[in-house]
Amino acid sequence: MRKTICSLILLLALAACAGPAAPPDNFHRVEPADSGLRFARPALPGVLEIDRLATDGTLAERAVTFAARDGGPLSHYKYDYWSEAPALMLQDRLSVALTRAGAADRVVTPDLRVLSDWMLRGKLRRFEQLAASSRAAVDIQLAIVSSRDGSLVLLQDYSAEVATESERVESLPAAMDKALTDIFARFLADLGRARGNAPVAR
Repeated sequence: MRKTICSLILLLALAACAGPAAPPDNFHRVEPADSGLRFARPALPGVLEIDRLATDGTLAERAVTFAARDGGPLSHYKYDYWSEAPALMLQDRLSVALTRAGAADRVVTPDLRVLSDWMLRGKLRRFEQLAASSRAAVDIQLAIVSSRDGSLVLLQDYSAEVATESERVESLPAAMDKALTDIFARFLADLGRARGNAPVAR
């Protein structure tokens, strides 16, 4: 009897030490909507290469970044991640947006090892949740450079803050979609102005 009681106590102690199971990891993606802007003819004739955006610090990681209060320090969620590192994810989404708009004859990424006529470079400065004010914040610098002579066609900073439905991280991707849709539309319009070839809504 004494052995049975000791065994039960040991099992209960081990169960208490184990604690509750950790929640499962969640992976989020962004899918900006089609801006609907189209170029009648390519603003950048030839091949446009979309480079991976440069990043610093927390944005180089896949964990979702948030600020508990506006202007406060940044933290990572423990169990919430982007499906890809933000810089890589936005490289792909920019490629899709520029292809849809007909910005160039061909839009490629560096892994294809194709000789390009133009390069899109940029830096992702903010891609975070502002939890206290229920907003999503994005800040990107984008540039178009000639591959032939290195001349600068366009250099512009873009930022957007969009309200989320709640403070919960699950509401963040939809707000990020809206922020990026707005930024990509402004970028296409700026590219059209720089090239004297404005895109039109369709």
